[in-house]
Amino acid sequence: ETISFMARESETVAIVGESGCGKSTLAKVLLGLETASSGSVTLGNQQIQSIGVENRSVETVSSIQMVFQNPFDTLNPSHTVGSQIIRTLEKFNVGNTVADRRQRMLELLDLVKLPRAFETRKPRQLSGGQKQRIGVARAFAGDAKVVVADEPVSALDVSVQAAVTELLMDIQRKNKTTMLFISHDLSVVRYIADRVVVMYLGYIVEQGTTDQIFSPPYHPYTEALLSAIPIADTSVIKKHIVLEGDIPSAMNPPTGCPFQTRCGYKKLVPDNLCETQVPPVKNLGDGHMSLCWLADDVLAKMEPVIKFDKEHAANEGVPDDAPQGVGPGFAGAPPQRPHGKRPKLTDG
Repeated sequence: ETISFMARESETVAIVGESGCGKSTLAKVLLGLETASSGSVTLGNQQIQSIGVENRSVETVSSIQMVFQNPFDTLNPSHTVGSQIIRTLEKFNVGNTVADRRQRMLELLDLVKLPRAFETRKPRQLSGGQKQRIGVARAFAGDAKVVVADEPVSALDVSVQAAVTELLMDIQRKNKTTMLFISHDLSVVRYIADRVVVMYLGYIVEQGTTDQIFSPPYHPYTEALLSAIPIADTSVIKKHIVLEGDIPSAMNPPTGCPFQTRCGYKKLVPDNLCETQVPPVKNLGDGHMSLCWLADDVLAKMEPVIKFDKEHAANEGVPDDAPQGVGPGFAGAPPQRPHGKRPKLTDG
């Protein structure tokens, strides 16, 4: 439908939402696999929204690359790892000679922390995590300015998800690449993203910094997503929110607010506005935007979805001034990051 956001150089923007919200369609438009029906997509100073991938220049294609969700389907089983990376380098006009491209291929294996001996291996000889590392190497082969990571670890074993995620973060920092991280796992998003875009039924319903998204006031849909995060920490109290009703069809969307068929707050909005009119984009301050009819006083009364049981936390050594609405306890996540820094994830 109507979406608008910006991703800056070296920034990680997470795009989250349920299946069918439009995350992958957005990625396809950015990559040129589909063209936008209206609006604009600007890469640097270049308008690319109406240029399909087959008509894009080599420079444009190499500038915006993708790490796909399923590494098992992205490699040719008949070719060696080295030849597939070299083929990518040839497509991107990297290197003047065969020797140059082979040297660059070996450097890319170093970059993704795989032994150089892997150049002669076939994909069937690699684990899922190793295959995804090859996918990362190919995405960065042409010095990409933007990398779209479409659920890059969801198809991998839990034991290697953290290692691949950390690899992406390390390479991004080193290359100052912009990363669009598409995910449904907010426990990962909390620790890698600078900003978060929440999508529902083709709309951006909320966007802001990671701390803004994980602290009230929330869009009602974001509040429900946060309540679905699995948390094993017994010192954490989590609000339990159950959405009623089914996700509407994108082919036959509801009138008014896209979330109104499942929202428990719409009874607080007068004159049936939620059911009849698409909400305006409300500025909650400091770039925190929400697509919602709720009045400011209602938003101000929202409580954190996730907070500490202070009595229990005291027994566990958690400081009294620990922030509410954020913090440790998300399943599979490391300790809370220091302000302005992204932590290293431990290799499971």
